[in-house]
Amino acid sequence: MSGNFWETNLSDEEDNTAQLSESNQELPEALNIPKIDITLDDFPVYNWDSDNDAWHIVEWYNNNRMAVDEKSLSFFKQASGVDAIHTREQAQELLDIVIQTLEQEGCTVWRPPSYTFHESPGNIQITGNQTFGGLVGGWIFTGIWCLVSFVALFFIGGPVIADLGTSDWTPTDGVIIDSGVDSSTDSEGGTTYCLWVEYDYTYNDRTYSGYVVSFSKENSCSSWADDADEDYPPGQEVTVYVNPDNPSEAVLESGLSGVDWFVCCILPFPIIGIFLVVGMIKSSISTVVETIKPTHEGEDNNQVNE
Repeated sequence: MSGNFWETNLSDEEDNTAQLSESNQELPEALNIPKIDITLDDFPVYNWDSDNDAWHIVEWYNNNRMAVDEKSLSFFKQASGVDAIHTREQAQELLDIVIQTLEQEGCTVWRPPSYTFHESPGNIQITGNQTFGGLVGGWIFTGIWCLVSFVALFFIGGPVIADLGTSDWTPTDGVIIDSGVDSSTDSEGGTTYCLWVEYDYTYNDRTYSGYVVSFSKENSCSSWADDADEDYPPGQEVTVYVNPDNPSEAVLESGLSGVDWFVCCILPFPIIGIFLVVGMIKSSISTVVETIKPTHEGEDNNQVNE
């Protein structure tokens, strides 16, 4: 009978322990502790693709922590097993660890993420007003760059395109009548030399006079030296390239050979302008999206239930 007594009491003790364990598991639900429902969309980040973005999460933790000491990005990266933030999925893993840490600390009331860009080590803090100010300055700079570049391209690109269009012009015999080099000195003492040439040529039994070496070189003196006329001495027989649709139009250098490559140095600037416009559009969209994103009312939704 005593054996049954001990077996009965041991069985009752095990049942009580199990009931106590179940009660402890149900305690958070009984206390109705609110769950931290912050998501990546609540942060002012357009693309989660760098550790700088992850600083927003770390800053939010430190603003809501129950622990005495602040924690670093390295701490949470190690805790989550994430080496670096390159994707949204990695950012989510980091946020999960941060939320878990706050919940373990007993955080029941929290502030939503700040929409002020975090000043991580080596970075400059940027506020919303500064962001819009930077956008305005960026657009002004981009506008001036593109205006100057495309105006220059309009005046310079036309002759270059005209030179390329001479590649299929008809070659014919010609002779140099006269040539020379005009020089000019600028205010800094630099000297510029401009070649001029006069030549005659015959096309369809009719004689014409020409003065153009190539279209891009006609109004440019950048490619010439003081002895440039030595290539075209009077009396020298040359090949002249004639426009078959307008025989009075001719050049001495056709196609690519006639392009003034120094003039073409202007061409990268409009291309850079295009990249600037694309970059500014992306920055503007990102800033607008982050600014108009509704602020998460964390404090109102996360009060402790009495």
